[in-house]
Amino acid sequence: MNDRIAKQRLNVMILVDCSKSMQGERIAQVNSALRDIKRQLVEMQDENSNVDFYLTVITFSNDARLLNGDKMKPIRDFDFSDIKGGGWSNLHTAYIRLADLLKKESRGGIMPDFGGVAPILLLMTDGHPTKWPLSEEMAALRKLAWFNVALKYGIAIELNDKRTVDCLKDFVSGNGDVIECYDAALLKRIIKIIVLTASKVKSRSNSVHADKNQSITVEVRQKVQQALSEVDDWEW
Repeated sequence: MNDRIAKQRLNVMILVDCSKSMQGERIAQVNSALRDIKRQLVEMQDENSNVDFYLTVITFSNDARLLNGDKMKPIRDFDFSDIKGGGWSNLHTAYIRLADLLKKESRGGIMPDFGGVAPILLLMTDGHPTKWPLSEEMAALRKLAWFNVALKYGIAIELNDKRTVDCLKDFVSGNGDVIECYDAALLKRIIKIIVLTASKVKSRSNSVHADKNQSITVEVRQKVQQALSEVDDWEW
């Protein structure tokens, strides 16, 4: 019981572009990845004494929505109907929604007021945002301590678009990496590598707290890069 009380919450937050161009294999790969992530994080949860895993999914097209309407969900309770594609790529609406979530609980967000574990943020998109630039929305995020310490990754899906890649680089803000996925058939595998590797390293560390984040971030980035370099042979 003491171990249970001492556990921290590790928030995994995934921002999914579900605009019209994501229809077909791309969104199918995302849906399949989310199911596998749920199953494997539950398995990690059974073996973990440091943290409890919580998952939040923000989808964005014309507007940003919380999947299932849930701000966050314990990983065992996470369930969803398939995400569908359609509409524009209004990424700025997802940034606004994310900023609300990354506020402290006393200000209406989901992050702890004191202590806590730096969250994992993953943004994936297959095109540049409808609104550009996103200076105002990024400025609002950067005012939040939890955004600044978060481990952040961006996935550029099947595109050769400098503006989109630059947008993702701006999002990760030097505390993560941008991965270019040139084949949608690999998208599920790449999503799982990033989320599961980052979750495993952070949850098994002896220093999961946000103020110890830098050394953990370096370790996660190294392990994710190693796993991605072996993507053709990767098995989960």
